[in-house]
Amino acid sequence: MAKTAFLNVPSGLEAGFDLALQSGDRLTYSSIKVKPLFSSRTKQKGLTQKSLLVSLAPIWAGFSDAVKAAWTSAGAKCDMSGWKLFVQDTGLRMKNSLSGYSTPSDLYQSMIGCISIASPATGLQIEQLHPFTYYVYKKVTGTKSEYSPVLITESFSLPVTISISSKCILTSLGAGSHAYFYLDVISSYQGENLHTFCLIDLSLSSDWKNQIATLSAVKGLIQGYTAFIEIVNATGDLYFDNVSIEHNGLNWARDPFCDSIQTEFTKRFEQIPKNWAPTNLVSGAYYLSQFHG
Repeated sequence: MAKTAFLNVPSGLEAGFDLALQSGDRLTYSSIKVKPLFSSRTKQKGLTQKSLLVSLAPIWAGFSDAVKAAWTSAGAKCDMSGWKLFVQDTGLRMKNSLSGYSTPSDLYQSMIGCISIASPATGLQIEQLHPFTYYVYKKVTGTKSEYSPVLITESFSLPVTISISSKCILTSLGAGSHAYFYLDVISSYQGENLHTFCLIDLSLSSDWKNQIATLSAVKGLIQGYTAFIEIVNATGDLYFDNVSIEHNGLNWARDPFCDSIQTEFTKRFEQIPKNWAPTNLVSGAYYLSQFHG
C-alpha cells in the first residue's frame, strides 16, 4: 500500500504552488517535485541547432539512392522508415563513441540481444512466457512519458511460424553442446499435458543469418506455449535480433527488435512478465540488449 501524506497550502499561494510544483511518485511514496518549465525560444533554437535531425539531414540528402534504399529496407524490418533508423543508429554510435555511419542490414538493426557465457558458467536459458492472457507495457496516447498496463488475450491456433536472425561465436565444451531458439507448445490430450517443440538450431559458429521453422499440428487442446533461447555446454557469445512468433496473422513476440530484452517491471507494472527471463542464471552468464553498429 502506498504511503500517503498531505500538505496545507497557505491561503493566497495556491496559484504559485500550482505554477511551480507538482505531484511526484504516487505509487509508493507520495512526494512533491518541481514542475518543469517550458523552454524559451532562445533555448529551443539552441536545442534545434544541436539536434541530430538537423545535423544529419544534409548527410542523408547526400546518400546515393542505393544507400537510402538499403536503409529503407533495414528500417522496414523494425517498423521504421529508413531515415528514422539512420538517425537512431547514428545517435547510438555517437553515444558509444564510434565514428562514421553504420552499414544497414536486413538481419539486424541498431540494438540487438546478446547472451554471453564465460567460465564457470556452461550455458544459459532465457524464456518468454505466452499464456492465453497477460499484461504488456503500453504508452498512453497523447502523453510524453506515461505508460499503462494493458491486458492481452493471445488467441492461439496453428500453424505457428518462428524466425530469428542470429550470429554465434560459441565454443563447445563437449557432448551435447548446442544453441537453440524454440517454442514449447503445451497441449492437453487424454488427461495428460503434452509438449511439442518447434525448433531452430542456431549452430555454434555462424555469421548473421535468418532462420525459420513452422509447427502445423499438435495432439489435443492447446493450453499455451513458451519461447526459449538457450545455450547448452558451450561458452562464448550469441547475438540475435528480429525475433518473430507469428500465428493468427500477427507477430506475438514481445520486444521483437531486442531494444531491452532484460527489462524488469516494478511497482504498478510488476504483473507484467519480463520480455525475457533467465531460468538458470549463474555466475559468468548474462544477457542484455546492446548496440551493434
